[in-house]
Amino acid sequence: MTRNTEAALLLEKVGAVFRVLEGDSFRSKAYFNAAVVLNNLAESIDDLYTKNKLKDIPGIGEGMRKYLGEYIKKGKVRHFESLFKKVPAGMFPLMEIRGIGPVTAYKIAKRFRLIKADKALGELKKLVEQDRITDITGFREKTTLKIKKALDVNAGGKRRLLLAEALPIAEDFIAYLNKSSLIVEAEPLGSLRRKVSTIGDIDMAINSKKPVEAMKHALGYPEISSIITKGDKVSHIKLKNGYEVDIKCSTPDQWGSLLQHYTGSKLHNIKLRTKTQASGVSLSEYGIKKGEKLHKFNNEKDFYNYLGLSYIPPELREDRGEIEGALKDGIPKLIKEADIKGDLHVHSDYDYPNPHDSGVSTLEAIFDKAQQLDYEYIGFSDHNPKYLGLTEKEKEKILIARKRYLMSQYHAYENKVKKSSVKLLIGLEVDIRPDGKRAVSDKLMDTLDYAIVSIHSSFELSQKETTERILDGLDHPKALILGHPTGRRLNFRDSLQADWDKIFDFCAKNKKIVEINADPARLDLPDDLIKEALKFGVRFIINTDSHYVSHMKYMKYGVWQAMRGWARKKDIVNTLSYKDLQSVLEFK
Repeated sequence: MTRNTEAALLLEKVGAVFRVLEGDSFRSKAYFNAAVVLNNLAESIDDLYTKNKLKDIPGIGEGMRKYLGEYIKKGKVRHFESLFKKVPAGMFPLMEIRGIGPVTAYKIAKRFRLIKADKALGELKKLVEQDRITDITGFREKTTLKIKKALDVNAGGKRRLLLAEALPIAEDFIAYLNKSSLIVEAEPLGSLRRKVSTIGDIDMAINSKKPVEAMKHALGYPEISSIITKGDKVSHIKLKNGYEVDIKCSTPDQWGSLLQHYTGSKLHNIKLRTKTQASGVSLSEYGIKKGEKLHKFNNEKDFYNYLGLSYIPPELREDRGEIEGALKDGIPKLIKEADIKGDLHVHSDYDYPNPHDSGVSTLEAIFDKAQQLDYEYIGFSDHNPKYLGLTEKEKEKILIARKRYLMSQYHAYENKVKKSSVKLLIGLEVDIRPDGKRAVSDKLMDTLDYAIVSIHSSFELSQKETTERILDGLDHPKALILGHPTGRRLNFRDSLQADWDKIFDFCAKNKKIVEINADPARLDLPDDLIKEALKFGVRFIINTDSHYVSHMKYMKYGVWQAMRGWARKKDIVNTLSYKDLQSVLEFK
């Protein structure tokens, strides 16, 4: 755990204390936002402190800088320690369980006197087994089931990793491997190479002319905590972060065979063997055997071509028709990251009362990043103003002020850089309420370039109710994009149950766009539904849902998700130029 992560967790704990003592206050938000900032810093807070640059961290005020300085020097903050005494210590470990927020953790810890942090999780498991959680006023049976599911995911400390968590582990290992002249190349295998949204195991492949020496180099990786099994071609290790890795070694002449064998899903490989059995061949990690002769392959394209198939990209190897398509040379040319021209789901740092999280980064930082990415446009889709507690006039004033702010910041940026090719679009992410009504009136919707309509609450409705809710939410000319459609949160919340065929049919016929949300914790729409939606002629948009400038790098995860759903460039509207996008979104 890095120092930045440790400091971020500390600030989250402080924010949690303020949340339970003060409600959704400015102070609680400030600490949670600051934690997000620290988690996304590229430079260590220790280095920034040494350079007297803590003041340059966005969203960190003078008071918080002093606390961070005290933490860096002493490892703790006296004021924070006094705050922590105001709540049961057991609430903090409960917050580490996905789906248990500060308020729920506090209620459980207070009701059952969980005052010892090291015993809180064990006590929670007992309470769940005894069905005691419902003893708390307002807690229903489904609360117990939700907590039980979260505990099951965390059982033994091992859960499926998000793709964005597993990829850096593999990339760090590969970077180490590539330092040796013994290594021709190294690749991840299995679900990680197929870019599946969550990863169970991390497997690595090494291509080397001297596999024995290459394996010895691999086993010298400093992040290895123990070697479970050791062999010349296959070894199994455990990393210091607790995750286990299989390492497989191959010579260059069999590299293509090994990659093919260990990349495809089990169903893909079974189908491939079934399709080729009539030809009298057998497939293995060493090559293709016909009769007594073993044909070896140094790349996967030649492997597939030998079987009469066109090359199948790793992302498609799930037995969803890719083998049948490859037999007819029918594999589509998939979308790639370089095709993307912009991002329409970015949250700005404009501060106003809204029901969810605001953005953190400045518009200048976001437009700088957009320029680096060679984007033609950025669309800001902040959350709608609070639905309750504000009059229609107050909401209108907020949106007018927000538009002025975004425009003034944009023009200031243009004046500063002299030349900017990135255009500004002003949208809004609008909640679809449980009854299907949008959290913004039709009058205010008409003031936008576009709206992303999304579900953020009441996920337990029936399939019929959810379907009608989504269709009602889309029933406005400016409600052009259905945001993170299934509402899923990987490893935490399952997808909404809806009649997706009915929704896709509606979207295709009414020129609505379905979002592929690139947030690694969402990757929503799921890849199988992307493929299904394409049958209806649905068009998609890949957005990052960025709340911080560093989140804009998540675009690649959304592109990979689109690839897994068989999407092509023409299926994705943000591959269009700004001029062509205007006709799709129908704004001037």
